[in-house]
Amino acid sequence: MKRGFDCHAHVYARVDEASGSNYRPSRPAPLPEWQGYLDDCRLAGGVLVQPSFLGHDNRELLELLARLGENFRGVVQLPQQASLGEMQALAGAGIVGVRWNLIERRAALPDLDDPRWIDFLDRLKALNWHLELHLEGDRLPELFPALHEHGVTLVIDHLGLPVDGDPYADDGFRLLLEAGRSGRTWVKLSAPYRSPVRDLRPHVRAMLEHLGRERLVWGSDWPWTRHEGKHSYRDTFDWLAGWVADADDRRYILEEAPRRLFGFDSPG
Repeated sequence: MKRGFDCHAHVYARVDEASGSNYRPSRPAPLPEWQGYLDDCRLAGGVLVQPSFLGHDNRELLELLARLGENFRGVVQLPQQASLGEMQALAGAGIVGVRWNLIERRAALPDLDDPRWIDFLDRLKALNWHLELHLEGDRLPELFPALHEHGVTLVIDHLGLPVDGDPYADDGFRLLLEAGRSGRTWVKLSAPYRSPVRDLRPHVRAMLEHLGRERLVWGSDWPWTRHEGKHSYRDTFDWLAGWVADADDRRYILEEAPRRLFGFDSPG
């Protein structure tokens, strides 16, 4: 029986370089290939995240979701002016959140004193969507507190990209741990190769203690843009066992936590 979800993957046939992107992948990432990896790991489905190099053009992602079943969801990129009506239509197509990729060229951070951004966040809350944040750990203190105060559900990419080997000495990472009290912050256990810290086991242990397994999900980050060819899909799946020793905790992170965060139906 297939159980569990890959909560962070990218699938695309196009490799066009979008305006404003400084990256173009070397090859497509076809849907059948990803589905084959899911089958190999006995996973039931997953979450497709809009590739940053395609910008706000979410058409391919929506076409993919239309071909997939109930065990799949999507996360888009949207401009500030996206209307509630547009977002409601996306929700009907299986979209559950918006991603801010703020590491591209050390991107400028959104000005959360701008009422237009506040309105955008309010639309996310009205739809019960999350905001997925891809940001270096040492920059999290510049943005995280204001987002957290606003009450939007936050999903932090790639273990928070910590910059210090001691999770309690890392200002950005410590913010994530403190946010665990509110129950509105989730973290993706994915892409350790994107952090300057080599051993992230202490950080995962700290998240299990402060956030709890209820706020952790796993993702493969396939096809590992900018890091292609350095590991296999099975490697990324097996990393979870190296981070989380308890088998029931791993089962929860793979299956129950994604059901709650992304709105997958319960089995049976």
